[in-house]
Amino acid sequence: KLTYRCTNNCQFCFSSYLKDVQITLAALLKAVDYGYERGCRSLVLSGGEPTLLPDAVIETIEHANQLGYESYTIQTNGSGLSKKNSLFHFLKDVADENQLSISFSIHGPNRHIHDAISSKTGAFDSLLQAIENISTSTKATIYTNSVISAPNINLLRDIITLLGLYRIQLMQFAVMHSEQTNDLSVGLLPSANAVHTLTDIVSRDVLRTEGIPYCLMYGYEECVGESYWPANLDLFNKDGDYICDFDQSASGMRKKTSFCSQCVMNKICVGRSPVIQPLTGLYNLIFVVEMTTTDID
Repeated sequence: KLTYRCTNNCQFCFSSYLKDVQITLAALLKAVDYGYERGCRSLVLSGGEPTLLPDAVIETIEHANQLGYESYTIQTNGSGLSKKNSLFHFLKDVADENQLSISFSIHGPNRHIHDAISSKTGAFDSLLQAIENISTSTKATIYTNSVISAPNINLLRDIITLLGLYRIQLMQFAVMHSEQTNDLSVGLLPSANAVHTLTDIVSRDVLRTEGIPYCLMYGYEECVGESYWPANLDLFNKDGDYICDFDQSASGMRKKTSFCSQCVMNKICVGRSPVIQPLTGLYNLIFVVEMTTTDID
């Protein structure tokens, strides 16, 4: 984390309450040092909106590069890359020499939906310009992440159609992290069903989920995004808050039911997001009955 400040104000953001937390560059660079000592070689810069601090992004990556980090990912809403500024040119050079991925947040197929969810007029146009800049002028890998919500759940195919205009390597659809009902809330099962409707228009190599367990991705288990998370993950959240070997379940980021222990995927499944309308044990059990070890192989 570089900052919790953001140009957007998404209602579902689970870290927005931290927007006043200050993160110092000194603590950030110290965390990068410590991570390298622990064997970390991939660095993800996120927020908030990390491109609000372009100098910090540049200094952090330069420092990490000198240590020997091998790959970098920047999670962004695109606002800081919509113009070919100094940060853009720096990242262009980074992509020429290292593995660089830019992960863009897109929550609607048009400015009406995306700007409404982002609570920011012009957010959609800025995002598309940033994707265009990175796509056409750099060697960076491009990912996208879309949080499934009430305004966009029936428009996910349109998002994919729009993204088809660019060289997107991965398109992730994430369950909203919220246990409180609001106007954007969508349950886990409707979210999973919506993702299943996409499998005829996007390759399994491209489609990813976040927060949906294997049992709800039956037949498309390779699309479960958590399968590709590193086995060991360290988090730097703010000054004095460095978490070694982050455990999604222990942190409350993922949850399981009592029936999960009966599932053949239990050992590698991290569970579901703590969303509203969770699955009942009976529903999980149905999938356990239907799945066999042959299916998994």
